[in-house]
Amino acid sequence: MDRIDHFSHPHPLVLVEQEPDDHGSRKGFCSGCNQAVKDYCYQCRKVAEGFCSGCEEELEGSSYGCGECGFFLHKKCAELQTEIINHPLHPQHPLTLDLQGYALDRCNVCRECIRCFYQCNSCYFNLDLRCAMHPQFVAQEFQKLQHFSHDHPLILVEDIEIQTTREVCSGCREPMSKSSPFYCCPNCIFHLHKKCAELPLKVSHPAHRKHPLMLLAKPPPHQEKCSCNLCGESYKEGFVYYCSICEFGFKAADPISQTIIAETHEHPLTLCSGTISFVCEACGNDGSRVCFTCAKCSLIIHIDCTSLRRTIKIIRHPHRLSHIYFSQDEEARKRECNICHDDINLGYGSYFCADCNYFAHVNCAIDKRLLEDEKSEPSDDWTAIFPAFQEIKPGEIKHFSHKHNLILSDDGVEDGQSCEGCMRSTSTSFYYCAQCNFFLCKCCVHELPKKVRHWTCRHLRELYFYSIFFCGHCRFWSSGFGYNCNACEEIMCIRCHEILDTRIANIEGQEHFLFFDHKYEGKCYGCDNYCNRRGFRSKDKKCNFALDYRCLVLPKTARDPKQWFYHCADCDVSAHPNCLLWGSPFVKLMKPLRVEVHEHPVTLVKIDFYPSKCNKCGKPCRDDLAIQCTEPDCTYIFHWDCYLIGRQK
Repeated sequence: MDRIDHFSHPHPLVLVEQEPDDHGSRKGFCSGCNQAVKDYCYQCRKVAEGFCSGCEEELEGSSYGCGECGFFLHKKCAELQTEIINHPLHPQHPLTLDLQGYALDRCNVCRECIRCFYQCNSCYFNLDLRCAMHPQFVAQEFQKLQHFSHDHPLILVEDIEIQTTREVCSGCREPMSKSSPFYCCPNCIFHLHKKCAELPLKVSHPAHRKHPLMLLAKPPPHQEKCSCNLCGESYKEGFVYYCSICEFGFKAADPISQTIIAETHEHPLTLCSGTISFVCEACGNDGSRVCFTCAKCSLIIHIDCTSLRRTIKIIRHPHRLSHIYFSQDEEARKRECNICHDDINLGYGSYFCADCNYFAHVNCAIDKRLLEDEKSEPSDDWTAIFPAFQEIKPGEIKHFSHKHNLILSDDGVEDGQSCEGCMRSTSTSFYYCAQCNFFLCKCCVHELPKKVRHWTCRHLRELYFYSIFFCGHCRFWSSGFGYNCNACEEIMCIRCHEILDTRIANIEGQEHFLFFDHKYEGKCYGCDNYCNRRGFRSKDKKCNFALDYRCLVLPKTARDPKQWFYHCADCDVSAHPNCLLWGSPFVKLMKPLRVEVHEHPVTLVKIDFYPSKCNKCGKPCRDDLAIQCTEPDCTYIFHWDCYLIGRQK
């Protein structure tokens, strides 16, 4: 039997001729936390079983593996050279193979997140395995371009599909296309779409017939008082076509034609040369820039409004919205926008749902954060479409979160027993496991589908069961159920998920209803902390009352003139929420875990005082959430914060 000693793993690796499903592995599940992942678990920093620990692609054909650790490498990955001398993309230093990275590094060419790569130890230069071994790069058969916007020659990258699109083009400032060719400077991490790199340096444009426009690598120096004469947005970064004589210009990413057909209008629209002041009839906003007109309808609209969709779907409303240029309902003219709750002038364009008499400003409705991802499943009855359990027989179910069947019971439970899903105390009507001390309340079973679309996110969220996770909304550490969005890399706890409406009424001490404002910048009335675009605020602009998610989900609250607090009427005792909820109250303790920094199973504990010191920072363990070894003779203990810092490095 072939076996090798590989530098990336402490045990010998044995050659396996087929996918290693005989080692108890479950393809697509993390070997650390046992949660479903596509290939790599960012929480445990482990590759999913059934995937190569080198390139993180699915295991097929021959591979080398360690069945004891669930570590496998494609045969081609195991045989990679450990050092490359004079690589064409970085000839000045040797590149060393690293298969134990942290997936936070990025390849200098394709900018993918990588865990296994070739790295220069002298400077911060990384190449993932795909780019390092690309035939065009190895053979130096790639095209070079000396572009006016950059000091170094750029190389043309083709036939490399980008999975993540966080890197933006330096020309148009738009995300890099997933499969389109591009130019880049690997040493400077400079990228240009191929179409942006090949833009002409001088153009004659129908919107400005007096002089030719020159292509600039960045906006003019007085950009703080300049804006694009086509879309009206202020210049920030990127290429600009500009006439210095007339101080007329526009972003190079805004091409325009003399005549266009708009989806929201039946007649062709004609471009007006020069800049005029007007009110756009498509959106109702003022404009002082180049515009389009319809001679038959005496219609005048912004250039960017010509691309408005006839119908759209937003995450705030269950039905599609249609664009209208005006409303014939006289009473409807007093309507308010259902997104920002400001008055809306229905003599101009808006988006409208006839079934619900729902109106929204055009600019509110087309906000990228609100437009729904229409490529995913339709938002129907998620509980029926994606149930989280299967009924075995009346009163007995198989739930995805537990390995045994659960039985329905209407009897009470012991004091202190909580639901494993929502961490709340269970009373009557709960499901339990006859073999384990595992409980789920009836609400968590029947009201939480496996997949759901929430109004806070454009993407589909999926329900997972976590030992511990951090909610990206209320910012509490929690255990149990959480809805994960893979696209946003964010988990939402059940308490935040239960806020199913953007309008919240009956807030104690507040006469106005609160609505969710994703643009709100200000302080939370409850905790006095700053709300970063996630605030529930009063409709009355004279009222400064606003709450963040953390304070909104606090149970049974009262307030004094400054901050909210908890109060016991019988004992006349009060406490601030941060004081009373110290120590991560939504985390399930004494739950066995496996971590990569210790060989024994560990458990989460809350510590008032512990005589030993943290194995990481050396400080005494007190008033903290910690990780402690379950072995009686082992004194290993870690502050939870120290453990998180270690994982992020």
